[in-house]
Amino acid sequence: MPRFCKGLKFIIFESSLFTPTFMLITKGLMLSEENVTDLGYIQRQMAKIFSLLTFFLLLILGFSDFMLGMSPVIYLSKIALSFTFILSYYLVSKYGKSQLIVNILLIVAHVIICINFKYNDGNDGPTIYAFFLMLVVSSLLIQGWLKLAWYLGSISMFFILFYGEVKGYILVENFYSGVENQFVDHTLAILWISAFIFTVLHFFIKSYRNQSQLLHTIKERQDRSLEEVKMLNDQKNKLIALLSHDLKNPIGMLHTTLGLVEKDAFEPGEMEQILFNLKGQSYHLNKVLNNTLSWVMTELEDTPIQLHEISLSELTKEMKDMMAMQAEEKNQTIDFSIEGDDKNISLEINEIKIILKNLMDNAIKFAPVNSTIHLKLKINEDKLSWLVCNQGATISAADQKNLFDFRARTSYGTRKEKGTGVGLPLCKRIADKINFQLKYSSSKDYKNCFTLSRKLA
Repeated sequence: MPRFCKGLKFIIFESSLFTPTFMLITKGLMLSEENVTDLGYIQRQMAKIFSLLTFFLLLILGFSDFMLGMSPVIYLSKIALSFTFILSYYLVSKYGKSQLIVNILLIVAHVIICINFKYNDGNDGPTIYAFFLMLVVSSLLIQGWLKLAWYLGSISMFFILFYGEVKGYILVENFYSGVENQFVDHTLAILWISAFIFTVLHFFIKSYRNQSQLLHTIKERQDRSLEEVKMLNDQKNKLIALLSHDLKNPIGMLHTTLGLVEKDAFEPGEMEQILFNLKGQSYHLNKVLNNTLSWVMTELEDTPIQLHEISLSELTKEMKDMMAMQAEEKNQTIDFSIEGDDKNISLEINEIKIILKNLMDNAIKFAPVNSTIHLKLKINEDKLSWLVCNQGATISAADQKNLFDFRARTSYGTRKEKGTGVGLPLCKRIADKINFQLKYSSSKDYKNCFTLSRKLA
C-alpha cells in the first residue's frame, strides 16, 4: 500500500481517537472551571491540560511518524518523552509547583522540536507549527520575567535552526517521498496542534469569563450590603432625632421650672402647686421617654409592633392632660371633644402617642399666646380620626409639598421656640408603618389642622 494511502487511513484513525479524548478533557474542564477564582488556579489547570494534551499529541505523532516510515530516532524519542508529560500531569495534580514543572516541560518540548527538525525534513517539515505552539504555551502559563525569556529563546532557536539549514551548518534528513507524504504529515501536525491551542484558549477564556461573573456577583452583593448599611445608618439617625425631638421640650420645661424655684421666684403659697406641677411633668416626661424608647427598640430590633386594647377617649384624654402643662406656659387651653361613641379597640398605642404628642407640641409652639388648641376624636363605624388644630400663620403651598420630607430645617414658634423640622417627617414615617394616614389642611376656623386617621373595617 502506498505511504500516502497509509497516511490517509491513519488520519481517519487518529481523528476517531482524538474526538472522544478531546471531549473527555473538555468535560473535565467544564466541571472544574466553576471554581475558578484566580489566575494561579487557571494556570495550574492549564498546566495539567498542557501535560495531558502533549502526552496524547506526542503518542499520536510518534505513531504517525512510524506509519509514514520516518527515522526511528524521531518516533521513538516522541513516544519515550511523552511519558514525561503524563508524569508531569500527575505531579501538578498532586503537588502543584506548576511553574517549575511547566518550565521543565518547555525544555523537553524544545529538545523534541530540535530532534523533529533534524529528522523530519527541516524547514519543509511541520516544525514551524511546534514553535508557534511553544509561544502560545509560554505566554499563557509562564509568569514573570521568564515569559519574556522563553519568548526570546524560542524565537532565537527558530532562527538558528532555519538559518543553520539554509547555510548548511545543520544537515537534515529528508523522508518525504513526495508532496502526498508532506501533506499527510502537515495535516496531522496542524490537526493536533490547532486542537491543542483551541482547547487551552477555550479553557482560559471560559475561566476568565467565570471569574468576571463571580467578581460581578461579589460587587452586586457588596453594593447591596452597603445599601443596607446606609439604610440602617439613616434609620439610626432618624430614631436619634425622634428621641431628641420628643425629649427636648419636656426637659426644657423642667429645667425652666427648676431654675425659677432656685431663684425663689414664687410666692410662699405657690410652692405646693409648683411641686405638684413638677411631679406631673416628671410623670409625663417618663411616659414620653417610655413611648419613644419602645418605638426605637421596635425599629432597631425589627420586631412586630405591639397592639394593646384601650379606650379611645381615655387615650385621647391622656394626651390632652400630658400636654396641658406645656400649653399653660403660653396661657393656652386645650379643647378636647369627641364625635361618636367611645370604643375599646386594639391599637399601636406607643406609636399613636408619639404622633399625637408631636402634633400637639407643634400646635402649642406655633399657636399665639392665649389661644385655644383643638383636639378632636372622631369615631365612626368604619373610620377613626384625631384632629389637632390651632390658630396661627398657615403653612404655604410651597412648604406643604415637602412638609413630610426628612430634612433639617430651623423654625421658630410664637415665643421663639426653636424647631428642628424633623418631628413631622418622623410622625409621617411612623404613621405609614402602622397604616395610618397623616395629612395637613388649613381651615377658616382653626387655620392649621393635622389629621391622623385609619379605616377600621
